[in-house]
Amino acid sequence: MVSLFGQHFTRMELFRRIGRLEQVAGIIPGSYDDGPERSVRYLDLRSGGGLEARVMVDRGFDIGELRFNGLPLSWRSANGFRAPGLHIAEEEKGAGLLRSMDGMMVTCGLDHVRGAAEGPASHFGPRRESAQYPLHGRISQTPARFLGQGETWEGDDCRFYCEGAVRQSMMYGETLELRRRIEMPLGGATLTIIDQIRNAGYRPTPHMQLYHLNFGFPLLDAGAALLLPPGREPRPDTHTAFLRQQGPFAEAVDEILEVNPLPGPNGRVSAALVNATLGSGLAVQVEYDASTLPALQIWRHFGPGMNVLAIEPATNRAGPRAELERGGQIRFLEPGEEIVYCLTLSVHAGAAALEQLSGRIGSP
Repeated sequence: MVSLFGQHFTRMELFRRIGRLEQVAGIIPGSYDDGPERSVRYLDLRSGGGLEARVMVDRGFDIGELRFNGLPLSWRSANGFRAPGLHIAEEEKGAGLLRSMDGMMVTCGLDHVRGAAEGPASHFGPRRESAQYPLHGRISQTPARFLGQGETWEGDDCRFYCEGAVRQSMMYGETLELRRRIEMPLGGATLTIIDQIRNAGYRPTPHMQLYHLNFGFPLLDAGAALLLPPGREPRPDTHTAFLRQQGPFAEAVDEILEVNPLPGPNGRVSAALVNATLGSGLAVQVEYDASTLPALQIWRHFGPGMNVLAIEPATNRAGPRAELERGGQIRFLEPGEEIVYCLTLSVHAGAAALEQLSGRIGSP
């Protein structure tokens, strides 16, 4: 049954009360019409259970904003959601993403993550000796082809969905395609991202992926806590220090923590950002399949105007690309080969829900 506004309804009971589902929940398309965001398409998803998400169709089909009962959960940068035509990945010595990065989820890849680098390209044939890889790759600022949106009912349960496809290609280079489906249950507080990556070319092609899941104020503030799963190694002092968050301060610098998590019995890894003093207590949990995303990184910066913490599941542990290549740690997709990633973002509200979440993941 559907749970809405503290009541439970069958499908028939709900539609006796409304003329259109959009009265209580649904997906509304739109676009910006001014400033550097002009012409950028988006989809606004509303669950009816308090969760709202803005899907950026023209920015890699990523998630720009996430809200719960009106409270912003996502980080926003000074850049804004710039139109992809303004983005130059190679500027600033390959760090052009720093002029465009913004929002709740920034997908990094599809053939490179982390700092700008150069690597061999002989796998594409004799025309190219080397390849240039900008910071976090190119996919996040590439417009998607919108494939559709709608709702699916199974008995009295309903899920909204939207789908898009993003292609990264180059002559004498890679042809990789991301097909993304985002789902949100009616009346719920979860968002699921299902990504299918396919080598649509005819040469073996390197593939790397990282999900930059960025949280900001008011969820991230002094007193907030990071919940991390047990690791394969004992937690050092630096690890423990990451569990407690603070407010902005002038001397802040980039901080990065690598986690080597142990997956749960279901093969999945969970982490969460919790703020027990926000309302009656609020947390956002990130859950994903460890078999396809074995690495986990936390990045935070408490500088004024930044104030961001990112939970970052990834295909590879941190390290220079050349080092990963030498160690055979970069996966190659054969022509036609596919890989699927699945992540779920869940909002938990109230002291009892936060206590249960802490027990499942681990106490800060």
